[in-house]
Amino acid sequence: MTVTSKDINIGALGTEYDFETIFLEQWSQIYSVIFRLVGDQAEAEDLALETFWKLYRDPPSKAENLNGWLYRVAVNQGLNALRSRKRRTYYEGQSGLQTLDEYPSLQPEFEIERAEQRQEVRNVLAKMKPRSAKLLVLRQSGLSYKELAAVVKVKPTSVGSLLARAEGEFEKIYHQLRGG
Repeated sequence: MTVTSKDINIGALGTEYDFETIFLEQWSQIYSVIFRLVGDQAEAEDLALETFWKLYRDPPSKAENLNGWLYRVAVNQGLNALRSRKRRTYYEGQSGLQTLDEYPSLQPEFEIERAEQRQEVRNVLAKMKPRSAKLLVLRQSGLSYKELAAVVKVKPTSVGSLLARAEGEFEKIYHQLRGG
């Protein structure tokens, strides 16, 4: 004798046999309904399993149409997944736009411009006196006047004027290379 969900007393759904019978009988229909909603096999499987998990964990309390209950839960699962996907897509899009606004270096045109600027700086530094170029690079790297003095072997009191001269030299060469 084949047992169908129509023959099963909802109140007696606590046995493994009853749940397994309903699961095997209804799986393909519940999966199909959800798949038509979400359009993704893996997601439809997950949601169908969640539907049956809800049945197992908290079966309907009233003696109602079990098939109707399962379909209602399945459709709600699918619709919730669609709403969730829509919200996630919206928020991810907004986050991406915000990231591009906050970090313009992630935009290709800004990255190209920065690469060109870095190359111009390298070209200028290559034409400068070695000590002046070294002072500018190390100062830009965060070294203190005392540390700069130790590197270029001068008195710490001389570093300020050496940096000023190096900056002037940099500016002069930069303008020459840019044609101005």
